Amino acid sequence: MKKCMTSLTSAGLLAITFGLVGCGDTASVTDKKEVSGPGGTTTITDKKEVKQTGNNPPAAGTSTPAPPKQ
Repeated sequence: MKKCMTSLTSAGLLAITFGLVGCGDTASVTDKKEVSGPGGTTTITDKKEVKQTGNNPPAAGTSTPAPPKQ
């Protein structure tokens, strides 16, 4: 009985550990723009978070690549 309880407790702790490991990984991109006009200055902040997880999540940056250096 003691061996069975030890096995179940170990399996439970292992499951909780694997469940919590993936919770801290998030990726986000924050854009901050300041627009000046005759009425004053406005700051626009846009935050985007990656919704997909896994081995190959989508890129969090811009959709157009930087031009090659010459």
